[in-house]
Amino acid sequence: MLLHSIIRSPKLYKKYIYIGTIMLAASGAAAIYLNFQGVKCLSDLVQVDRSILAPEHLEEMERNCSIITNSYVYSLYGVIIGITLIVIGFIKKRKSMRAF
Repeated sequence: MLLHSIIRSPKLYKKYIYIGTIMLAASGAAAIYLNFQGVKCLSDLVQVDRSILAPEHLEEMERNCSIITNSYVYSLYGVIIGITLIVIGFIKKRKSMRAF
């Protein structure tokens, strides 16, 4: 019975909204930062003279750019999850307002 009352707590929506907002802010900041770093890395990779640099150095640059762009994509997933949690929180808030 206690578990049921905790799950049905009207303040549960606040947790969804709070965690969703934190996740959205953190992932959004990371996405903005990684976007600029990815553009910088890829433009540096395009402008480099391939005849001067060693193949190992080029592979390292490509690997670093790949890591940055993949991290950017994963931060976008965090933004989507944050928005989803906020929407769930508002839906639960609306349902709890109707219940009382």
